[in-house]
Formats: sequence, C-alpha cells, structure tokens
Amino acid sequence: MTRARSLSKKFLYYFVLVLAALLVMAGVLEYRARSEVNLARKALDRSEFNESLKHYSRALNWYVPFGAAETAAREMLDLGLKLKSQGRDDDARLTLSRLRSGLYGARSIYTPRVDLIKRAEPHLAELMARAKLGEGAKKPSLEATTRTYLDLFARPSRPQTGPALAAAGGFLIWISGALVFIIRFSSFKRGWGQAWPWALVWAAGFIIWLWGLKWA
Repeated sequence: MTRARSLSKKFLYYFVLVLAALLVMAGVLEYRARSEVNLARKALDRSEFNESLKHYSRALNWYVPFGAAETAAREMLDLGLKLKSQGRDDDARLTLSRLRSGLYGARSIYTPRVDLIKRAEPHLAELMARAKLGEGAKKPSLEATTRTYLDLFARPSRPQTGPALAAAGGFLIWISGALVFIIRFSSFKRGWGQAWPWALVWAAGFIIWLWGLKWA
C-alpha cells in the first residue's frame, strides 16, 4: 500500500511538472504572438503594408488555441478583403495566401480556424485567376480558372493522423524526459548514473517530435 502511494505521489509530481512546463511554453508562445499582432497593427497605422504582413505572419507561427494568433488570422482576412475591394489585387492575394498557408502550417492533430480558410479561399482563387489570365481576361475564362483553383484548394489537406500524433506525443516525451533528467541529475551525488537513461528518453522524444512535424 505504501509503495502504491509512493508511486502515485511520484506520478502526480511529474505530471504537475510537465503540466507546468507546458503552461509556461504556452504563455511564452502567446506573449510572442501578442507582440507580433501589436507590431502589425502599428505598421498598418503607418501604412506600411509589407511590415504589417510580416508581423501578422509571424504571429501565426506562435499559434496557441484561442490566442492572439487567431486574432491575427481574423485581422489578416479582413485586411485581405479590404485590399481586394480597393483594387490592390497583388497585396490582397499575398495576404490571403499567407493567411491560408500560416493556418495550415500551424496544424497538428487538427487544422485551426478552418472557417477562416474557407472564407478566404474563394477570394484567393479569384485573385489567383486574375493574376494568371491578366486584366483583359473574359468572364467565362476567369470563372473557369477560379473553379480550377478552388478544386485544388478542396483536395484533401488534413493532417496525417499518425505523424500528427507522433509530433504531439514526441513533444510530451521530450519535455518529460528533460524535466526528469534535470531532477535525477540534481538529486544524486552521482547524478549521471541515475540520469543518463532519461537523456536517451529526451533524445528519442525530440527525434519523434521532429519526424512528426515533418510528415504531419
């Protein structure tokens, strides 16, 4: 009974450590995303489109569910549609393309904010068709090319389930292994003898995480 309680306490201890580490990392990601959104807004106020788009795109790289990165995605969509209505087709196409690729780049076991992607795609397809055919394109040709791009967008682009799960699991193993290694190394006089297996766990988790990110 005592041994069972001891194991239970150890499990709870490590679980809390891992959870705390994940919360800290989420906080860092959210802080970076908020900083980029603020920089993007300031650049827009100065009418610096390229600078603004750069910071909005960076914000998507620091994606946390329901965080500032989603705010960046919504504002990018609004910006892209506004630019399109103003006749700035190249800037609008670039903005909507960055929005779409950024959200797909942030996916793991799911794709975030599919609703924004679906709203952006018809406009993006039309802008891409205009760029391909030129200003003098006839309406039937423009509509046909737009449909072609929409068909390309509609092709399956879901995350690969196995690699996505591997990325999530590998990340947890990586963080857990690192924390346990530090604890083991600092808890014993001959810390390396107690800690080295956890260094292997850390390395394995890191490799699995990278493999999952590549193929998800």
